[in-house]
Amino acid sequence: MKFRVIVSLLAILAIGIAAGLLSAQTAGSKKKVVFIAGKPSHAYGAHEHNAGCLLLAKELQAAVPNIACDVHLNGWPTDEHFADGADCIVMYCDGGVGHMVNKHLAEVDALAKKGVGIVCIHYGVEVPKGESGAKFLEWIGGYFETDWSVNPHWTAKYDNLPNHAITRGVQPFEINDEWYYHMRFREGMQGITPILVAPPPPESLSRKDGTHSGNPAVRKEVLEEKKPQVMAWASERPLTAGQASSGTQRGFGFTGGHDHWNWGDPNFRKLVLNAILWCAHGDVPASGIQSPTVTMKMLETNMDPKNKPATFDREKVREKLKIPDGAMTSLLPKSGPQPTVTDNDPKHSATNAVANLDVAPGLAATLFAAEPQIANITNIDIDHKGRIWACEVKNYRWEKRRLSEAPRPEGDRILVMGDKDGDGRCDDIKVFYQGRDIDSAHGICVLGNRVIVSALDKVQVFYDEDGDLKADRAGDEVKRDVLFSGISGVQHDHGIHAFIFGPDGKLYFNFGNEGKQLKDKNGKTIIDQAGNEVAARRQPYQEGMAFRCNLDGSQVATLGWNFRNNWELAVDSFGTIWQSDNDDDGNKGVRINYVMEYGNYGYKDEVTGAAWKTPRENLEKEVPQQHWHLNDPGVVPTMLLTGAGSPTGICVYEGTLLPETFRNQIIHCDAGPSIVRAYVTKKDGAGYKAEIVNILDGSSRDNWFRPSDVCVAPDGSLFVADWYDPGVGGHNQQDIDRGRIFRVAPPGAKYTTPKFDFITIAGAIEALKSPALDVRYLAFRSLEKQGMPAAKPVYEAFLKETDSRQKARLMYCGAAIVKVAGHSKPIDELVSNEIKNTAADLRVAAVRIARLYGVELEKYAIAAKDAAPEVRRELAISLRHSKSPKAAELWADLAMQHDGHDRWYLEALGIGADQQWDAFLGAYLAKASEPWKTPAGRDIIWRSRAKQTPALLVKILKDPATKEGEQPRYFRALDFLSGPEKEAALKSLLE
Repeated sequence: MKFRVIVSLLAILAIGIAAGLLSAQTAGSKKKVVFIAGKPSHAYGAHEHNAGCLLLAKELQAAVPNIACDVHLNGWPTDEHFADGADCIVMYCDGGVGHMVNKHLAEVDALAKKGVGIVCIHYGVEVPKGESGAKFLEWIGGYFETDWSVNPHWTAKYDNLPNHAITRGVQPFEINDEWYYHMRFREGMQGITPILVAPPPPESLSRKDGTHSGNPAVRKEVLEEKKPQVMAWASERPLTAGQASSGTQRGFGFTGGHDHWNWGDPNFRKLVLNAILWCAHGDVPASGIQSPTVTMKMLETNMDPKNKPATFDREKVREKLKIPDGAMTSLLPKSGPQPTVTDNDPKHSATNAVANLDVAPGLAATLFAAEPQIANITNIDIDHKGRIWACEVKNYRWEKRRLSEAPRPEGDRILVMGDKDGDGRCDDIKVFYQGRDIDSAHGICVLGNRVIVSALDKVQVFYDEDGDLKADRAGDEVKRDVLFSGISGVQHDHGIHAFIFGPDGKLYFNFGNEGKQLKDKNGKTIIDQAGNEVAARRQPYQEGMAFRCNLDGSQVATLGWNFRNNWELAVDSFGTIWQSDNDDDGNKGVRINYVMEYGNYGYKDEVTGAAWKTPRENLEKEVPQQHWHLNDPGVVPTMLLTGAGSPTGICVYEGTLLPETFRNQIIHCDAGPSIVRAYVTKKDGAGYKAEIVNILDGSSRDNWFRPSDVCVAPDGSLFVADWYDPGVGGHNQQDIDRGRIFRVAPPGAKYTTPKFDFITIAGAIEALKSPALDVRYLAFRSLEKQGMPAAKPVYEAFLKETDSRQKARLMYCGAAIVKVAGHSKPIDELVSNEIKNTAADLRVAAVRIARLYGVELEKYAIAAKDAAPEVRRELAISLRHSKSPKAAELWADLAMQHDGHDRWYLEALGIGADQQWDAFLGAYLAKASEPWKTPAGRDIIWRSRAKQTPALLVKILKDPATKEGEQPRYFRALDFLSGPEKEAALKSLLE
């Protein structure tokens, strides 16, 4: 019965909305509303003119498709024809002597005399006495007059609303704002209808008399006469014959709107939307403008760059106004184009792009490409000739943005940009491919003549074998292969992301938590090398995932899972994998991961899939830690938490052009705070820790800078793509005309691309030193194709090489050469030799090569005694699903070396024991003496999943040495166990 009621209510709601829309759609001819937003002012969350106008315009245009909204940001429009064809002008800005209209009274008056409606919001209703005040009396019927009107903050309760088109669908409401009152109105209130009326409380006049705070006239009306005041009003005046087809000119004044968050109140917002439509001489539907639920995230979008005070309590604001937190799906149909947005602030011009960035010492940024050449770049790659390949996206989530058609009907584009004259600026641009099948492309990877594009539900490989920078064709069709298909998250940030080339000759890639599953070109779900379906079903995978595969898409390995929105992978020359992961927005939990292979990364509960806010034992103290279940056994630690953000592209810088600080470090873009950073990493036990060093920072002067990707060029410089948009997140795209690409290098460093020899063995070995991945790919493939004749020169180069990263590349390349040639013994010898290398990073690479090529465990078991925890970590991971009879004994030896503090090492042990816990823990217990009494032993038991584990956990819980504050940790561990052993252990707790 309850279900039927809900369905009926939804049906009624849908009919009501449809009726409202139908009324709005069919009423009259197409209307044009021009919003003029003033420049930023006041503190965080106040006088958000730009964000407020954008929000109102979007809601109005979505609900009334026969209205076109133009939004002009940051002041009066520079285009003198901006109001051509306008039916209404909305001014939301600062007022007084600085009101932007003061210098444009004549042109606005001419428009008003043609019947153009005028709407003024909040401070926008205040102008000086005299000429400006007189015009406001004509246009909107009233205004804020200094020494007459007042501007207190107070809670107004609007119980009685008049019967007027503006109040249709508006329910009585109560809200706190800076409600101006005691306006100066036309004599006798001629042609004016009060819309919002309420009695101000006496404390609203507690300030001394002043231009805005009080005067004898207002005190008499409010304190003595108890006269209700007007906070919003409608005006309509007749025009002389021939002035306007409508015969009247309408105006509306609204004194609220100081507090930006109040736009989240549906009645507050609907009243203003109705008024705008009414002033444009549109027919307001019987139930008013149907504006969907506005969320906190939507309100935060497009806010001006102001410092958020430490005392700002977002959750308190949200709860007080009952504003939902995240994005919500509108009940409105997808219809109508979006508002046209024009920014009148010169700081957003490409000519100021570099000047608006703070650049790290020792580096300089130069503008390589910008609008109108390019727009909205989501991802880039750089080929061996130094050309920048880019995904240019205008059709991003166009349906979700309620557009009737894609902004670029021909489809999004893959661009190739070059610099022919060597001046560091793009002077040659070609369209490699354009089509609807790559709309909202989120990844591009250029490997020789192959171009791998990640878009929508698939990964496609395009070709350029003739080198003309146009996608090859086979007859009338573009030649392409599908690498993977069936990926969810179509037109979603959390879907499939870019591919990169690893030092082992493999492809690395990931998708966010909307990707769901990976299928082959025929639509068959991939079975990975562990024998599992690659699908988010907690068997064992869920949420976002990271992968490795062969160049043809075969032999997929699932390297990590349970991420939220892991945007892109980066792999260094030793084979260490890095990525960023975005939190649920607003929780300051953006993280940088070292991706320890085969790990669970904790976004959702491992067993139940519950969200991080779900109550549980041993809950982490702070939200960012809670967000990733970091207190749960079986969750790989986070290397670095960076706070709030929208993390995007990432790479490892292995060049020498940049200053020493940035060499061999992770370089990362975060579009949210408008920043590009280096994470200077240091080893921390079996894992890593990092410090942040900023490279580019646009937050202080232009937070429309939205770095989306970063890549290393063959000369060692960095290229940074800039999506460039007033907002980020919320699946939105407001500016589809701008985008930039910057080059970052030491001052004066010219952009010159080295010439590479991929033909000879010696040339290819030298090219393998390049910091650019496409160069390394071509070198690697050349050596691999030359087979065994290249093996000896590669090994000799390895012996002579002093740079450990180049040595690692040669190790991986040499292993691939002999494998392709059908030999395994040289790989065994390589592993046996280099497991004794004096450099720990090369010993790590040796273990990874052994794991990659299935070298017998005995060949590198000596790693169990290695002094470096990172080497033992890799051996532990190699024991995962091992069939070696020595695996359990080796695991026990590794477990005995756990120090009781190194969580990275502990989780590596957990990964290695997967599916073999009984044997592995049994071997450990045979070696350890009463491990439940030592910190290290308790860690091992807490992490274990063996049949013996429940009884051992109960032993710890009953141990008098276990402090009360430690107990939740062990109770939580029981949540990951099941079976009769657990039941028996729980019963024993009561004994």
